[in-house]
Amino acid sequence: MSTLRPPAESAPGATASLVLGTCAVAGVVLVVPLLLGPLAWYLGASAQREVERDPTRWSGAGAARAGMILGIVACGLLVATLLLLVLALTGLTIVQGYESGY
Repeated sequence: MSTLRPPAESAPGATASLVLGTCAVAGVVLVVPLLLGPLAWYLGASAQREVERDPTRWSGAGAARAGMILGIVACGLLVATLLLLVLALTGLTIVQGYESGY
C-alpha cells in the first residue's frame, strides 16, 4: 500500500521567473520591462538548480525553465535594442555634423 504525499512545493523563484520573463518579453514595446530579462534568467536558473538538487522537495522545473528561456529572449531583445539605439545616435551625430555647403 502506498502512502499519499502532498504535492511538492514550487521551487523558490520558479513562478517569479516565469512572471518576470513574460512581462519582459511582452513589454518589448516599452523597453523598460526588457530590463527584467536578466533577473528572470537568474531566478529561473537558480530555481532549476534547486529542483535538480532535491526533486522530491521542490517542483516547478517547467515554470523555472520557461522563465529562464523568456529571460534569455528578453536579454537578446535588450541587446538588440541597445545596439539599435547606439546606431541611431551615431547616425544622428553624423547627419548633424554634415555641412551641405548651401
